Amino acid sequence: MGKKRINQLLEQLKENQQQDLQNAAAIFTVAQVAVNRLREQVEPVETVPARAALPGTEVAALLPAAPIPIERAELERRYGSYTACRQAAKAQGIKFSKTPSWPQLSVAFGYLEACQQMVQSYLQAHPNEQLKGVSIELKLG
Repeated sequence: MGKKRINQLLEQLKENQQQDLQNAAAIFTVAQVAVNRLREQVEPVETVPARAALPGTEVAALLPAAPIPIERAELERRYGSYTACRQAAKAQGIKFSKTPSWPQLSVAFGYLEACQQMVQSYLQAHPNEQLKGVSIELKLG
């Protein structure tokens, strides 16, 4: 094989690996939402409907439990390496102002999953056809 063909195959392998990472992240997110829904069915979470919230009622009563950081070992299992984890974070819309540490990646992925669960719940409760093809970028802190 020529050098050009080898480079072409390596590039294709990188693209396939990136797609696999994105697919794995999407599958995990869907599975996590399903697990959380099952938990809610078994242990109903008491929440106050947004419209029924009284002045002075804390917003925290409307939110699920605090996001759980994803352990470094789990991130390494999912993505393979620090670099691949950063690439997966970027592909899922997680941006950092500087090179992130493992703890920052851990917390960011935990918050991403929690936010995705809240958004999915909200979209199921309040669907709207006009949101097809719309994405929203949130800035944290």
